[in-house]
Amino acid sequence: MRTATSGERGPAHRARDTTRWDIQGLRAFAVLAVVVYHLWPGALHGGFVGVDVFFVISGFLITGLLLGEHVATGSIRLGRFWSRRAKRLLPAAFLTIVVTGIAVLVAVPSALWGQYGRELIASTVYLQNWELAANAVDYLASADAPSPFQHFWSLSVEEQFYILLPLLLLGLAALGRRRRLSPLVTARLLLGAVVVVSLVWSIVQTATNPGVAYFSTGTRAWEFALGGLAATVHLPEVRTEVARRVRLVATGIGVVALALSLVVITPDTAFPGIAALLPVGGATLVVLFGAGTEFEDVGALRPVAFLGRISYALYLWHWPFIVILPIMLGRPLGWATSTAVLLVAVGLAAVTTIWFEEPVRFSTWLRDLQPRGVVSLGVICTFTVVTLGAATLTAVYVQQVDATTVTEQITAEQDESCFGAAARIGSDDPCIDPELADVRVPAPAAAEDDDDNRAECWNGAFRTCVLGKATGWSKHLIVVGDSHSNALLGAYEKIADDNGWRIDLAGIGGCYLTTAQQDAVNDESMRGCNAWKHAAIDYVREHRDADALVVTHSATQMPVSLPAGKARDIATRNGLVDAWEQAAGDELPVIAIRDNPLPRPDVIACVSKMSGPTTDACDQPRSEALGTTDSSVEAVAAFRAAGGQAAVIDLSDHYCTDTTCPAVIGGVLVYRDTTHITATWAASLEPYLERALRKRLAAFDR
Repeated sequence: MRTATSGERGPAHRARDTTRWDIQGLRAFAVLAVVVYHLWPGALHGGFVGVDVFFVISGFLITGLLLGEHVATGSIRLGRFWSRRAKRLLPAAFLTIVVTGIAVLVAVPSALWGQYGRELIASTVYLQNWELAANAVDYLASADAPSPFQHFWSLSVEEQFYILLPLLLLGLAALGRRRRLSPLVTARLLLGAVVVVSLVWSIVQTATNPGVAYFSTGTRAWEFALGGLAATVHLPEVRTEVARRVRLVATGIGVVALALSLVVITPDTAFPGIAALLPVGGATLVVLFGAGTEFEDVGALRPVAFLGRISYALYLWHWPFIVILPIMLGRPLGWATSTAVLLVAVGLAAVTTIWFEEPVRFSTWLRDLQPRGVVSLGVICTFTVVTLGAATLTAVYVQQVDATTVTEQITAEQDESCFGAAARIGSDDPCIDPELADVRVPAPAAAEDDDDNRAECWNGAFRTCVLGKATGWSKHLIVVGDSHSNALLGAYEKIADDNGWRIDLAGIGGCYLTTAQQDAVNDESMRGCNAWKHAAIDYVREHRDADALVVTHSATQMPVSLPAGKARDIATRNGLVDAWEQAAGDELPVIAIRDNPLPRPDVIACVSKMSGPTTDACDQPRSEALGTTDSSVEAVAAFRAAGGQAAVIDLSDHYCTDTTCPAVIGGVLVYRDTTHITATWAASLEPYLERALRKRLAAFDR
């Protein structure tokens, strides 16, 4: 089965070629659904299922191709198959990656180069889906903004399928020959087993680990395999009107299922899981029954056929514009710019397909080249593109080293000045140093790594690390919380060292001291979080002879699950109070530090665009940064009303004026990502945190 080329357009060709025009129409549907969803997500909630349709098409066509060769010759020429796949996929993919990589270096702030460089390399070697799956379960990486290479995850899954399927078919066929099973039978057994196992695994993973489930090859394999099973079914030729109507009805059911999937499936749907059966089943019905029906007439219409022809290149080109253009414009895409992106992407896809991809694919030079030579050429191209990504990462590393040196120098020189929190921007007497007007440390490119947290203080299983004096201390504090608590680790360590205190600190991603159930990224994380909470409560209960329990937590990440009939803020407050009562009782004082304000989502990229004096372009209104309520403040009041000892430390006035919360204060970049503060900012905040702790502890001693 072959796809349409430049000379294969229009219904007139139906009678004299073997092109599956219904599949060409299915390609057009799939790419249009994905592109429209990406450009106008509110207009087509389920457009992302177009990717699943592509998976079914690939499974159907590639399995049919491999089985045809296997049945005809008794084997599969792996080199020839892989070289043909390379000629089909690599030219347009590498062109897109290279052009996008150059665009990133030219138009994207250097603060994003590290993430983008890693994903460029992952996309080039077709491991992008696993890069994204790893980030989906990494608490600190889960807030990464989409990169212009993110859409290569689906192509990575396809490439892995192209590598594994022929190997599995050959291996199982070799075993089947001992039992005198034909290649067709062994293929059905293999694909049927993959459908069952992978679908079950997809349903389980979608419920327990949705981030990984979406990108995993294992949870998507059944979609290819179901399309492959359809390729093993040989329907008889249509000889009667009844047979034609049966095909037409079955195809129509598939088309209806595809149309419904665009409406009933939304980004909030647990996906892929059981929900993916609707688009995958619909696409399978079309590829199985669509030949010889009126749906081929639709697919053969010139606009539809052309869209199907350029679908691969259109999928490649549209997404980089969606990511990079808003960064360049400094605003989200509107209807006008989205329409322009669609038109430009279609134009680029047409040019790429007609004047680059197809000439390379059908060139006589490559056709005469041995498969080994084609594969070698692919390896050389891959190495070249990977080098581009490695060069980007090297540039980021150099910037980070330089920025770290500058940060250390400026920090050492500004100990007694208006540096960082010492600017006191929320006070009646702020400190302004003109020499810091154009200082921004750490540099945005180095912000991600400006973190004092360390492994022994950051555990999946509850375990404390001791800061300061292990014996002979004058004060003993227990600090428990999530990453927002551990962001202050450097400040806590200096406080402990300077005062001869002992601070037992324990942190875990997204989890903190509460008995309320939190929304975790997956069931495994939820179980680990709950176990950590129980252990934390037990530890604090055993150490009630300490001077205080200090708690901090993110106000937005892993929020408390919304209980039926209750407001989330009330449930959050009650969970804190209950945990404090169990852990501290009325013996151990509790000090709750209000969470840091939240910056605007693009804060790092925004600051990295600045040159010259720092402006307010990247600042966040105080009302949005701090919100209207704080669960820690409310919990302290409730805990005290119940007889416990508790106090609040609110450092918000060091982060914010009466109206705004700046991204850069006193020459210091406050945030290292969309929610966590930099270690440099935490260090500048240390004297004020120490002063507040001393004041609260003195009040408890009275």
